[in-house]
Amino acid sequence: MKLIIIISLSFLFATSFGQTDNKIIIGSIDSIYSNTLKESRKVFVHLPMTEPDDYLLNPKYPVVYVLDGDFLPVVTIVEKLSGGSGNFAYPKMIVVAITNTDRTRDFTPTHSTDGTVMPSFLLETSGGGSNFNIFLERELIPYIDAHYPTAPYRVLVGHSLGGLTVIDNLINQKNVFNAFIAIDPSMWWDKLNFLKQTQQALQKNLFANKTLYLAIANTMDKKFTLQTVVKNKSPNTLPIRSILQLDQFIKRNKINGLIYKSKYYSDYDHGSIPLIAENEGLPFVFNFYGINFPFPEFFNPTFKNDDTLINHYKMVSNRMGYKVSPPGELVDAIAHQLMDMKQLDRAYKYYQLNVKNYSESYMPYYRMGEYYESKGDKIKAKEFYHKALTLKDSSDIRAKIESLK
Repeated sequence: MKLIIIISLSFLFATSFGQTDNKIIIGSIDSIYSNTLKESRKVFVHLPMTEPDDYLLNPKYPVVYVLDGDFLPVVTIVEKLSGGSGNFAYPKMIVVAITNTDRTRDFTPTHSTDGTVMPSFLLETSGGGSNFNIFLERELIPYIDAHYPTAPYRVLVGHSLGGLTVIDNLINQKNVFNAFIAIDPSMWWDKLNFLKQTQQALQKNLFANKTLYLAIANTMDKKFTLQTVVKNKSPNTLPIRSILQLDQFIKRNKINGLIYKSKYYSDYDHGSIPLIAENEGLPFVFNFYGINFPFPEFFNPTFKNDDTLINHYKMVSNRMGYKVSPPGELVDAIAHQLMDMKQLDRAYKYYQLNVKNYSESYMPYYRMGEYYESKGDKIKAKEFYHKALTLKDSSDIRAKIESLK
């Protein structure tokens, strides 16, 4: 059963989200029964708030999976990153936030009775991480893929014990997710045994095109620095020491293929770090996506590198693991500008690119009709207008055809 999630109009980010009946719809509540966990699990799901695309008729979106049900902040971030007309710097994304039932059970890879950081009574159910990972891979992700317009690129975000789960998935389930944001992860778990396992796995395995953003909170006493705290052996410094050890290990060993960045947030403690880390981690994950298009020199008639756009999206496709075509709106705008500048041969290349990439849409054929009409080729113009009409019955297209008789 799905329920709509609504919030008050008073939120400042209201304009990013769909509105109906004076409410802002930001997502739905869905649920799935897990045979692995033997319980029903509730998830919050957000779909991109976007206007219909005249080119991409059935869009698919990367999915950001968020632990601890941390829904609203991540939805706000992804909408701000990818929202707005003409914003092609980041992909539009689906957000799936997974709520908790037994957090300690699900987010710990091994059973531990070590009460150095957490009280022993909170550890009684620990060690169910492998079952939770199975739930993610074999139950939740297939369910989301079957019911929502997903693309095969997934990001996993988690904080604290959730960050531990992120690292666990990086080293043990690395073919399930493409990118990982670990926010102050509990690398101290199980007397540092999991940290040792992580280091061994990072050295042994390949991580081509995998991305890890590691956020480190300031959880140390003021008498310490990052240099001195790693040498301290007291239990109070164990949380930050363990993360710094992981960070230093990755930087020192240049892990095979792993795209990595870490950041120490001196002004944020363990509880306050998630929002800022998510706000900076997601742009890092997708920092390859946007194109620094050479607009000034591009429209110079002597410009020769017309494959700039195509090559960029080939690289994006390689990183994403599936074909990502240059946005039809962007290609159309480039072609239109070239037409205005009387660079007709170059404009044709871009109109033709949209025909190739978006053959199921009427718009590329309509634009080609306009192109040939501007050249005075009525026969070709009518041919493309008729093709557009077969894909969309429009009075505007009929008028165009009528005017060419």
